[in-house]
Amino acid sequence: MKKILIVNLTRFGDLLQTSPMIAGLKELHPEAELVALVERNFADVCRGLPGVDRVLELDLDDLGRIMLGGTGEALRRAYGVVADVFHAFQAERFDLALNYSSSRMSAVLLRMIGARETRGWTMTADGFRLIAHPWARLFSASCLVRQQAPFNLVDYYKRVAGLEAGPRRLLFTVPDEARAGAAALLADAGVDGTRPLVAMQLGASRAVRRWPAANWIALARALDARLGARVVLCGGGGEREVAAEIRAALGTLAVDACGRTSIAELGGLLERADVLVTPDTGPMHMAVAVGTPVVALFYGPALPFDTGPYAPDHLCLHAEVACAPCDHNVTCLDPFCRDTLEPAAVAEAVVARRAGDWAALARAADRWPGFAWYRTRFDAEGLADVERLGSRPPGRREVVRRVYRALWKTVLLGAPPGDQTPPLPREAAVVRELVGLAAEGAARAAAVEPLADATDLEALEAAVRHLEEHDLDLFRFGAMHEPAALLLQTFCFDKENIDGDDVRVLARASRVLHEDLVTRARLLAELLEPGALPAAAHVYQGGDDARTA
Repeated sequence: MKKILIVNLTRFGDLLQTSPMIAGLKELHPEAELVALVERNFADVCRGLPGVDRVLELDLDDLGRIMLGGTGEALRRAYGVVADVFHAFQAERFDLALNYSSSRMSAVLLRMIGARETRGWTMTADGFRLIAHPWARLFSASCLVRQQAPFNLVDYYKRVAGLEAGPRRLLFTVPDEARAGAAALLADAGVDGTRPLVAMQLGASRAVRRWPAANWIALARALDARLGARVVLCGGGGEREVAAEIRAALGTLAVDACGRTSIAELGGLLERADVLVTPDTGPMHMAVAVGTPVVALFYGPALPFDTGPYAPDHLCLHAEVACAPCDHNVTCLDPFCRDTLEPAAVAEAVVARRAGDWAALARAADRWPGFAWYRTRFDAEGLADVERLGSRPPGRREVVRRVYRALWKTVLLGAPPGDQTPPLPREAAVVRELVGLAAEGAARAAAVEPLADATDLEALEAAVRHLEEHDLDLFRFGAMHEPAALLLQTFCFDKENIDGDDVRVLARASRVLHEDLVTRARLLAELLEPGALPAAAHVYQGGDDARTA
């Protein structure tokens, strides 16, 4: 490897979450040049990530403005900009391109770049989406079935890059000048280090993910009473109005830093805080990267299982309401889940986490059973995980998620199934039904193979149609039966990834995928209810190379 491209055209929190992968790649390929392609607004984030040798910027806002011009001249200008980008990237001759942006535009870009190997989202020569790499396909499926999300986003990033190790925390280097700017802001507000300092991240990407101002005010007052703490209000320019409301209620107890720092200065500011209280946001990941303890509030579409703090010993409070998590494409008209995280409980969490008193946090979890308390950690395979605090047992959905985690560790890593979970006979019965459906799919795919070289095109077309109809039944089964949802969504992406024009090879690859689905469904049923299936596979053997044709 001489040159590796890392593409992430999303928000700054997602960029921070690539930092362990980048550091691990640099360790694995010390002579390679690591090039990051990012949206121009967040280029400064990449400059603080250890291991990035060069940053390439795309000004997507400017391109959008050009295209919105609506005239033929505007479209020609936009085409010229895109063509220049393509030619510049093709000239780079990348050995490996990692695309962590799940957008059509990035898929087209990765195809046009023409790297020797591409992982993540790209496309076929005739314009169909490809998701290249098993971990990338599992991540894409998990985004659509988030209640069963088995792994942290950072671990997907690392595994797609081929890393089994790498740092177990996020990384960001705060420049000296940014650190000085943050210190000056606090000094101007009279923060001298004699009192505890708690940072509060007010904003989030969507209104439904913002904790109400009244809750922040109540939390600040409780922390003042219990710790004598001052609070620093963090956020962008969009949070100035709510910050003014909170500042008016709290007076000098609060320092308003909203819209007054760069991203790097935010890192310097969070370095000075004893604890950050935050929803699932980019600043949460920045606090993790600079080593500040986090008390993270998860509600709405946010889950601690896939986007929680990537480092040990952070605290996640999750509103486990029946409708969690929200669909990202749905606007909730009554986000009552936010109110389950009461300011008094959050204050108790901050006090105990600042003291590093995990026994007190476990007791607090029992006193406040209206939501789940989790401690971040790593498992035996080095994958990020969360440990439930308190004595309250997990609900059925969390047990199913745990079972899926065990399944995919066995499928993708060859790991043993791990700790026994409570049996779920109802869910196991659904998956046992899937075993039969998958076996029928394998039989129909096998029926296509001998017809591939025959001259009876009508028979071939009928066999293919017979298989396609059954695959539609499989996809409907996954949509209608939640316990099978993640398994079948992953199968869908695996099936979509079959590429080529040799009918025999395509039929064989399809058969292998159906056989893999049989094996995975048997293992899932066994994990859900041990002993429910005779001779169920305990160690996944996988299919042959046709799966990646």
